[in-house]
Amino acid sequence: MNKLIIYDGSCPMCRLYTKGMVAADQSGRLTRLSNDQLVQHTIISRLDRQRARHEIPMVDLDSGETLYGVDTWIYAFGRRSDLIEKLLSFKWFKVILQKLYAFISYNRRIIITAAPGRWQLLDLQPEFHIGQRLAFILVIFGFISGLFATGYVNVWPPAFLGLVVGQLTLAGLYLILTQRYNLLETMLDYTGHLGMSLLIGGVISALGAITGWAILSLVGFALLIGQHFIRTYRLGLSPWLSVCFTMLSLLLLGSHDNPTHF
Repeated sequence: MNKLIIYDGSCPMCRLYTKGMVAADQSGRLTRLSNDQLVQHTIISRLDRQRARHEIPMVDLDSGETLYGVDTWIYAFGRRSDLIEKLLSFKWFKVILQKLYAFISYNRRIIITAAPGRWQLLDLQPEFHIGQRLAFILVIFGFISGLFATGYVNVWPPAFLGLVVGQLTLAGLYLILTQRYNLLETMLDYTGHLGMSLLIGGVISALGAITGWAILSLVGFALLIGQHFIRTYRLGLSPWLSVCFTMLSLLLLGSHDNPTHF
């Protein structure tokens, strides 16, 4: 039976792992297609559009049966591993997988930012879920706190806290003054992107400290600034937020030590 995986073409993670799914299939009957290339209404009609936004669908082109999310992953990878099959016999394991899958799926465009997609017959952009976004923010800033605990990120904690609080205050004021109708959603999205920018820069800088390669510390600081510019632009926010972020980063992160040691 020929099966087709339909993935979010604007999601870099989706493009990567669906490519792995197809490569892992030994039958040669599993293919994939991005939503921006999908024009067959007969296939679209077989989908639960709401569910497909958050759980990747796999359509059996012969029978019309459709699997979603974790079940699609199990079909693609589970049959190749006796260990996975054994674990899947435990109900609690599948529940954990579903929770993890939902967490990543709802936040996938915050984890790896994507350019705004063009119009498509099938929109697979994930909906905003306040619980999932708040959980993501807690996890990301938890990881950043963990970097501080290692001692490899050479930043004075009060200065770092000042950067985060100061930037979020500026972003909040900007959103209020521009009278955004979706203020809470945009603010939480921005906070997630800010956290990812800080995490990416911090991880690269920590690698520089671990390896002794000073160039990685410079790269980490550059990525910190660059990621914020890209992510703010793709959120449709003013570039002045990134200008302010750059100035605050240089002022506060450089107030205790050389800013290249972020």
